[in-house]
Amino acid sequence: MSHAAPVQMVNKPLAQERHAVRTQRTRDLLLDSMYSLALEKDYADITVQEILNRTGVSRSTFYAHFRTKEDLIIAGYQAIGVPSTKVTEVSGDRRVVLDVSAWLFSATERHAALTTSFFSGPGQSVILAHLENILIIQVREHYRKHGLYQVAEMRGEVAVRCFVGALIGLWLWWVRHDYPATAKQMTESFDALMNNGTWPPENTAAH
Repeated sequence: MSHAAPVQMVNKPLAQERHAVRTQRTRDLLLDSMYSLALEKDYADITVQEILNRTGVSRSTFYAHFRTKEDLIIAGYQAIGVPSTKVTEVSGDRRVVLDVSAWLFSATERHAALTTSFFSGPGQSVILAHLENILIIQVREHYRKHGLYQVAEMRGEVAVRCFVGALIGLWLWWVRHDYPATAKQMTESFDALMNNGTWPPENTAAH
């Protein structure tokens, strides 16, 4: 009497984990290639084929992860992670504030040359739109979590858009003027105005 060969059980969680590791490794490889090319030439002149030639990744694999080279850049911002929160005193009350300005300015300062390259060509509008969307989602979710956003009213969304608009406006000025102040100085100045409602910061006010 013959016996059927035992069926090998597939460890699905382990297989999924390995797939996730391979996927992340490919994304990191493509992103690193984009960064190195952006330091050598204008971002607008970089082609997807150049990225593929440098990495050895196939075109089909690239498009399985990203639609365009702009999507690749957005993945770089997302890889930074999410902003942390901090407790601060606002008008005498202790509040939990999303430290999104420090998140953006510090990450930009670490990659200043890359940011300058990305925002010096025609592709900047696409990248900026994606970055704005990332910030809006983060700020909106923070407001909702802490009861500062009412879906049925417009005031919550107005607050989100005003905050993000002010942050991006200041950030763009900083980038386009070749970083005239440190990330720490930019963060402190922005937070003093937007979170505390005071300007200039008290410790720098003229006496």
